Formats: sequence, structure tokens, C-alpha cells
Amino acid sequence: MRSLRGIFLSALAIGFSGAMIPGPMLALVLSEGLGGDILGVLGIVLGHVLLEGALVAALSFGAGSLLRRPAVGMLVGILGGALLSYMGASVVVAVLRDPTAIAAEAKVLATPAGPVVAGVLVSASNPSWIMWWSGVGVGYVSMALRRGTAGLVSFYVGHTLSDWAWYGALGVLLVGGREILRGQVYLWVIGGCGAVLFGFGLYFVYLGLNQAHRSFGASRAEGARP
Repeated sequence: MRSLRGIFLSALAIGFSGAMIPGPMLALVLSEGLGGDILGVLGIVLGHVLLEGALVAALSFGAGSLLRRPAVGMLVGILGGALLSYMGASVVVAVLRDPTAIAAEAKVLATPAGPVVAGVLVSASNPSWIMWWSGVGVGYVSMALRRGTAGLVSFYVGHTLSDWAWYGALGVLLVGGREILRGQVYLWVIGGCGAVLFGFGLYFVYLGLNQAHRSFGASRAEGARP
């Protein structure tokens, strides 16, 4: 993996393994694709890869230790989880408020602040994403930097190409087959996507609060020592 080709191919393979794991990003892409908006799907992916580009740049300047701090995971879990819960609840409420119109039109449910920003938010609010980059990502960036800027670019292009390929193909399939999902089936699927986002959000909040509790407990125990 020391060659530029090796860096690119390994980043592509690992990127696919991460992109295919079900999570809030997938739920958001599903809800956008089922509404027939392929540009919305691509906008979500664009937000995701832009955030990763900023993170790769930060890691190349030594920000890896910052991501490993418990406070970062705590804040991401609580604030990001609350945001995901809001996004998911918004979808569910929209379905419940006017199910007839939504089922008849199979229209896309608007994401807060647009798909690009939603792609940034749904990625940044995921503690698993932070954990991956603080562990695996830091190692890969360090390895890629041995080949200089070209190595870093090879890693980033390979890693993000997997997101474009996987979610782009998924979006095309969803938009092309959405006629099959009109009516009650569409309501169930789109409502389920919202519920998944809401559930992930609550789980992330729980992880953040649990991290805060452990950090606070450790601080109190340290302070109580003679």
C-alpha cells in the first residue's frame, strides 16, 4: 500500500465497506431518493465528502489527538444526536400530518437547510464516524502522507469515490423505481426512514450522556484521592 495506486485501491475498498453499513446517512439518502430527487441525493453525498475533505486536511496537520478526546465524543453524541432526532421527527410528523398528499405525490420531504448541509450534519453528528476517523482514518492519513500531497489526494479520492459510487447508484435505483412505491407503501418506507433517523439520534444522545457520566465520575474519583 505504499504506492499511490495501493493507497487509492485500499482506501476505495475500505470506503465501500463503511458506506454499505446501514446508518443515518443511508436513511437520509433513502428518504431523498424515494422522493425522486437524484440531485438531492448527490447533494447529501457532496456534503459528506466535503466534510471528510476538511477532516483529512485537519488530520494532516495533526488534529488526530483532538478527535480522541472524550469531550469531542460527548459533544458530538449529545448535540449531533439531538439534531438527528429532530430531522427524523420532522419526517415522521410530516407523514402523519398530511399522509394523503404525500402518498399521492410521493414528494420529497425537505431536509433542514438543504441536502448539502444535511449531508454535513448527518455525518458530523455520528459518533461512529468520529471514532472511525480518530482510529483508522488517522492511520491512513499518516500512511498516505509518506507519499506527500499526492498520497493524501490518492487516499481522499479513493475513499470518497466509494461514497459517490454506492450512494449515487442507490439514488438512481430509488428514483427509477419509485413508481412502484407510491401510496401506502411509500408512506411506510419514508416514515420508517424518519423513525430510523430519530432512533439513531436518541442512541447517539445516550452515548454522549454516558460518556459525560463516565468522565464526570472519573474526575470525581481522581479528586477524592488523598
